[in-house]
Amino acid sequence: MPVAGSQLSPAKRPKWHYITVGVILIAVAVALTVGWQILGVSDAARAKEMTTLRWVVYFLGTVLFLLLIAGLVLIVTLLVREVRLNERQSNFVSAVTHELKTPVASLKLYLDTLQLRDLPESRRVDFYRTMREDLDRLNATINNVLNAAMYTDRPVVDPRPLDFARLVRRAIDLTRTRHQLSRESFSYEGPESLRLSGDAQALETAVLNLLDNAVKYSKDNVKVEVEVGSDGDGQAHLRVRDHGIGMSRAHLRFIFNRFYRIGAEVRRSHTGTGLGLFIVKAVVRGHRGTVSAESAGPDRGSTFTVTLPGRIERAGEEGAPKEAAG
Repeated sequence: MPVAGSQLSPAKRPKWHYITVGVILIAVAVALTVGWQILGVSDAARAKEMTTLRWVVYFLGTVLFLLLIAGLVLIVTLLVREVRLNERQSNFVSAVTHELKTPVASLKLYLDTLQLRDLPESRRVDFYRTMREDLDRLNATINNVLNAAMYTDRPVVDPRPLDFARLVRRAIDLTRTRHQLSRESFSYEGPESLRLSGDAQALETAVLNLLDNAVKYSKDNVKVEVEVGSDGDGQAHLRVRDHGIGMSRAHLRFIFNRFYRIGAEVRRSHTGTGLGLFIVKAVVRGHRGTVSAESAGPDRGSTFTVTLPGRIERAGEEGAPKEAAG
């Protein structure tokens, strides 16, 4: 989805944290060195007069030493995080390269074939359909990269009224059309209207990514259950449940990280950049909401729950009967 016109504010990122920690550690090391020099005074009489000062220096030296150890641990932790991020970025570059080169090569092959050979109409129609799918794949990859950059650490600065229930139903229709799925592949349960304040474009992008993720990791028979509602707490709730490959508990805490993908086997069998769920989390956090994932284990499906504040009014009845989205 295009992201032009989004109401998200400019990103605010912490800077110079490595330099700051390094400078602090250097200052602590210098202070410790000076302290040990004071404690090393050889003159006995002078040392006797400095007994109180010695204890003060001992105390401060111990504190500074502990700070030095803590700073070193922090530096190591930050470096490990940076190494892991670099690894995920490398995987991301490989994935994006594959996602861009594969459809481009396919398009070139089909165009050359159409230009050089006289094909029957039925084959030409098949070629056009495949080329359109390749273009959709290219468009999805580009949009994911752009959305990840746009929505990172950006709170909504100008929330506007929107119908969240209608937005979700529209996202269901778009996903069903994009993946050429039957009407029965999605079910919708919730009110006809649920109004809240937010950025409609950003929220639609997040919902589309959740639905695409559910379809991508479903098995042959796609069945996705979507629920929208509120519990009288002034918040809107969205649940997307699939019956796909699921995931182990170890992956649940990482799946919303940038570039994260589950296991080598899944990476090989499912295309993607590892940005979809990261975009979901970024958009939801920009609306001061929460998003979580649950799974009973591999091959037992997954459930994603989004909670958004800012509900304007209670519209429609909760617990409405299940119906096909439309």
